[in-house]
Amino acid sequence: MVRRLNAPYFGKRYIGSSETKILHDMDQESAKCRIDSIARKDIQMFEWLSIPVEMGYKACQYCMADFRRERIPK
Repeated sequence: MVRRLNAPYFGKRYIGSSETKILHDMDQESAKCRIDSIARKDIQMFEWLSIPVEMGYKACQYCMADFRRERIPK
């Protein structure tokens, strides 16, 4: 997939749901990620991994499988 440039995404690489604490990689987005189902009020966008990791986000099993296996670096 391609990064989304419109609001609330603004071309950032990582999107997280503040409700589920699941983090997605927009460069590896899969239909299974169901990003469109994240409520707009719950969307949090990140450019780097360190911030969502510190906030307790977990990597999506579909678009961030490599990070799940290796553990997200801090």
